[in-house]
Amino acid sequence: MHKNRITNENFYDEYCFFDDYLADYLNVDENGVTEYIKRMKEAIYEVKDVLPEWMPSIARFEKIKARFESLDNAQVSFDDFQGKDEDVVWMRILMEKIEAGADPLTKYSKLKFTFKKRKKSLLQRFFSLFS
Repeated sequence: MHKNRITNENFYDEYCFFDDYLADYLNVDENGVTEYIKRMKEAIYEVKDVLPEWMPSIARFEKIKARFESLDNAQVSFDDFQGKDEDVVWMRILMEKIEAGADPLTKYSKLKFTFKKRKKSLLQRFFSLFS
């Protein structure tokens, strides 16, 4: 069997498992990867400067999703070069991080942002009296 085919089949199978795993983790019926990306993008402006892995994680998610979709939709053959086994390793590491509570979304949920709890200024309190 061709090496590219083996690599792509391993990736395809792992992605399917990873997608189901994320769907269970996020309590959605399907498309766990899509939901994870969506939730990360919803918080992008609050977190991108606080968690250095935020932007690279979004980019990696989008890359592996595009790779999977090109294989799933038969846009490319399993025998064509699509990438290395690094994507499989990355997905497995992320699942371990989720189990340990160290994935980007879990870290985000533990952050406390000062602007969320900041007290109102004197001017804001004054205006709230008349509104």
